[in-house]
Amino acid sequence: MRVLVEPRKGQILEILEERKRSFLNIEENVKLIVNDVRKNGQSALEKYIAMYERCPLKGEQITVSQEEFESVKVEREFEEVCERLIERLERFHSMQLERSLWSLTEHGSFTAQLIRSIESVAIYVPSGKKVYFSTFLMCAVPAKIANVERIVVASPPDEEGKLSPYVLQLCRRLGVKEVYKMGGAHAIAALAYGTHLVKKVDKIVGPGNAYVSCAKKLVFGDCGIDSVAGPTELLIVADETADPKLTAIDMLAQAEHDEMAMSVLLTNDEDLLDKTLEELAKQLNELSEPNRSIAQASLERNGLSILTKDLNNAIEFVNLFAPEHLELIVRDPFSLLPKVNNAGSVFLGSWSAEAFGDYGIGPNHVLPTSTSSRFSSGLSVQDFLKRIFVTRVSEEEVLKEGRFYSTLARLEGFEAHARSIEVRMEGSR
Repeated sequence: MRVLVEPRKGQILEILEERKRSFLNIEENVKLIVNDVRKNGQSALEKYIAMYERCPLKGEQITVSQEEFESVKVEREFEEVCERLIERLERFHSMQLERSLWSLTEHGSFTAQLIRSIESVAIYVPSGKKVYFSTFLMCAVPAKIANVERIVVASPPDEEGKLSPYVLQLCRRLGVKEVYKMGGAHAIAALAYGTHLVKKVDKIVGPGNAYVSCAKKLVFGDCGIDSVAGPTELLIVADETADPKLTAIDMLAQAEHDEMAMSVLLTNDEDLLDKTLEELAKQLNELSEPNRSIAQASLERNGLSILTKDLNNAIEFVNLFAPEHLELIVRDPFSLLPKVNNAGSVFLGSWSAEAFGDYGIGPNHVLPTSTSSRFSSGLSVQDFLKRIFVTRVSEEEVLKEGRFYSTLARLEGFEAHARSIEVRMEGSR
């Protein structure tokens, strides 16, 4: 793990840019895959499934059948805890619903904003070393609240061509019937452009590896996406009141996601920094495999501890990092919160482990990464809604304000715009 003492702004920016460079190395290859699937549809999709998936499925094999849904069996404990998780997510995300708005002008015109659901959405559910059933719920629950008519799931199958029974059970629970066994960049392209078997969607949400994220970036514009997600990250700001055992275990919890995960400690207390590093080494040895090896690789490659003068400097670095997750383990976290401009999700105080956010205390855990919280937000019901503007201009508006609008049009150099207003002014006399 790297340790920086009073780093310059340029050093931090270089670290952040280094993490983004992975896209530059794979984008050309991903572009070939996306264009191939766009042009050649199902045949190209099956070609890449054979090349990259753990099980080379073909044709109807890539769709989950009704029999597969019906044969799914999971532990009763799983169903019970997921019911509680769904309830918590529904409670929080229901607050985000928007209503249509109507407004009347002083001259009797009215304007409106209509809220409509996106018609079709695909949820990408990563699979591999971990089963991300919680991520499926984080995407599906707000989509259901937004009343999305068609929800599709894509997830990479295992060596036997099967999906996680956890994911299938939750699809069944939420009434999601269109599920595809495919992953990677080719899956994103198939969802964006369609094949003779895979129907295209209007928007794709859900995190994935660098190839998935790069493919989402390339198809954006032809369909919507939630974000271009990079590796997960946690930034902890801690002062002398923090417990090094807590800072260490939270960094370790982040590191066990994958080798590219980033865990950062930012403190003004040298003693806390030293003790956290000691705790990290101790607690890492207590972690079982394969999580220990994953966390160790993550900390060695991407772990970072920063010693700074005071907490004001720390917040400056926070807004530079624009982290996915931010923990404020300080004496008075509420005093720092108003200064935080860039973060995906903030956790206040020593009780507030980021793990609570991962497992459904309320806010979504699909969050902006790689400094994109500077301009974007975590997944919400709004991601599944559209806003349509409506205008009805009254005759009184035309007579009393028409000259105002036509003047603006001519100032911008649009004569026909001005005349389209003035013709109405003349016709109303």
